[in-house]
Amino acid sequence: MVSIFDSYEFNQNLFFPRPDNSVCPSGAEDIFVEVENNCKLHIRHYVSDRAVFSILFFHGNGEVISDYDDIAKYFKVLGCDFLVCDYRGYGKSDGIPSLRSTLIDASILYRHLIDNNLLKKNVCVMGRSLGSAPTIEVCSRFSTITCCVIESGYADPIPLVERRGLHITNITAEENTTFSNSEKIKSLKCSILIMHGAEDNLINPSEARVNYKNACSINKELAILKGVGHNDMMMAHDNEYFSILSTYFQRHFHNS
Repeated sequence: MVSIFDSYEFNQNLFFPRPDNSVCPSGAEDIFVEVENNCKLHIRHYVSDRAVFSILFFHGNGEVISDYDDIAKYFKVLGCDFLVCDYRGYGKSDGIPSLRSTLIDASILYRHLIDNNLLKKNVCVMGRSLGSAPTIEVCSRFSTITCCVIESGYADPIPLVERRGLHITNITAEENTTFSNSEKIKSLKCSILIMHGAEDNLINPSEARVNYKNACSINKELAILKGVGHNDMMMAHDNEYFSILSTYFQRHFHNS
């Protein structure tokens, strides 16, 4: 029997891809990784000469890599190379997105970057919203990752599609293990930072609290940012978003 998570209805309700024909900006390089025959995914590498660590970033739903062309400089100030990944069907990437392929592809992308020396020794994998799923997946599979940052992430993918009319009654234990962030996060050993907007009406802050509670890492933090919702985290008062990240990365990468 086909899993509901592999069905056309589920993935059509979950993913909102859009194309992108933007030109790679100065100071960045485009990387294309073959994840299966006739299917290449796009990564944009925003290079910093002063980087002491790398951030591998999985963006939110409806976004594409070029949305981060102007934002990358704020991450690079933190002391990192910044690499943003698209999903199948997004931007310049081939294929049709599904949650299962997104999880599988994330590990392939990470291995490619490691094998081709495109990541620093110290790596943070970071995911926003939908990107929380491939982020937690990669961090659960690779013990060499230093830390994991989840921004506006969900605990369970089912409410994301149910609000669009797809009703799911029962899932198997195997499906829960494979697709539930709040279940998978239990296996992470690396340091974890979970950030969420207090006014998030798309993914309730309670989901961030569930993920935080379930995380078994001995080094975990939860930051609920006041006055911001799902898509305006960077606009938090007093530059709180980047201040939290700066403090977190300073502790992990700049004091060693």
